[in-house]
Amino acid sequence: MVLNITPFVRSLLVVLLDLALAGRLSAQQGPFNAGLVGGLNFAELVGEGNSDYFGPNVGIIGTARFARHGQLAMELLYSQNGEYILPEYYPALEYGNIALHHIEVPVHVDLLIGLLQHDAYYDWNLNVGVAYTQLFGYSVKDRVGNDVSDLVTYGNRRAMLLQAGTTYHFTQHLGLNIKASLPIRVDGLSWTWAARMMYLLG
Repeated sequence: MVLNITPFVRSLLVVLLDLALAGRLSAQQGPFNAGLVGGLNFAELVGEGNSDYFGPNVGIIGTARFARHGQLAMELLYSQNGEYILPEYYPALEYGNIALHHIEVPVHVDLLIGLLQHDAYYDWNLNVGVAYTQLFGYSVKDRVGNDVSDLVTYGNRRAMLLQAGTTYHFTQHLGLNIKASLPIRVDGLSWTWAARMMYLLG
């Protein structure tokens, strides 16, 4: 399936890669940083509870400090099983394994706080922002394992999300991030939660 990315998203990806390169090449105390993100999404999908469907949420992150306690961050992620869009049509049956494959591009502002550590680095931060997502593939099975992907139809495959979260850094490089995502068009959709480990290079 061909991935159709808009010019706006292509521009965001170029900026993210520039941030990542700048972060990798900059000094340890520099304004730019970059790293890796990896964890899981947890979503409802078919109305059975917010943790019944899960999938990876992995990619890269770039950050740019603009104030002593503030930074702008951008991520490029492969995100599976987030509840970001609704199908135009899906049959009424008992669903089993579902895999929704998204490209997710979050942009967020981080408030940097020194909770236990503030001399070498700020160990805690709060994140608020938005994310662009695009569904580029999916597979759906019923309870007995029959593939019913051809019976599910998606029209609009793009969505904008509101996101909020928090990150605690155990060290200058390693941290744990918890975030919540909610589509801006919320009709019939619920929260997607994510827990990710973050490794910063600088």
